[in-house]
Amino acid sequence: MENEGKQMSTFEQHILGFFETIHPLDQVKRAGYILRGVPEPESVAAHSHFVAVLTLLVCDECPDDFDRDKAIALALTHDLCESQLMDIPMPVADAHLKEAKDAAEQAITEQIFTGFDEKYAHYHQDFLDASTPEARLIRGLDKAQMMLKILMYQQEGKGRLKEFWLNPKNFNDFGIEAVSKIFDAICDAAGKPRPR
Repeated sequence: MENEGKQMSTFEQHILGFFETIHPLDQVKRAGYILRGVPEPESVAAHSHFVAVLTLLVCDECPDDFDRDKAIALALTHDLCESQLMDIPMPVADAHLKEAKDAAEQAITEQIFTGFDEKYAHYHQDFLDASTPEARLIRGLDKAQMMLKILMYQQEGKGRLKEFWLNPKNFNDFGIEAVSKIFDAICDAAGKPRPR
């Protein structure tokens, strides 16, 4: 083979390790859907992909409101830590694990990105803190994607999903008007009031 005996650079070594670490994400199912009887629920990888697509569209719609590159980077990387931590459903995490979960997610994200630009670990801390417009956008779109998926699952007759429509935290727009309008459209499509 032509490349036989050639040494990989440190970058390629980091890439191989990175993808070995995040490889499970297409198998990690979103736990909240499993607990509510949704057969074959989306994976964390699918969720992140959909959040990234939503981010792309919102950044197109609101070009002066967000740093597009940062927002898309956040959308793509916000749940990579779940390759190690798995998906912990929000009610349990919020009630019992919030600070510990955030600390674990940040530590895992920093470890995953060892050898790469430190900005990704900083972006993840921004995400946890909701400290920048881009972080608030992704926090809001994270919820919006979930409720879009709930709408689709409900239309397909999958799962016991009523409680999702009753929890105001599921509709947290993090002060981003574009996200708020998406939530309003989701509720209109479902024929349900938006909980406040």
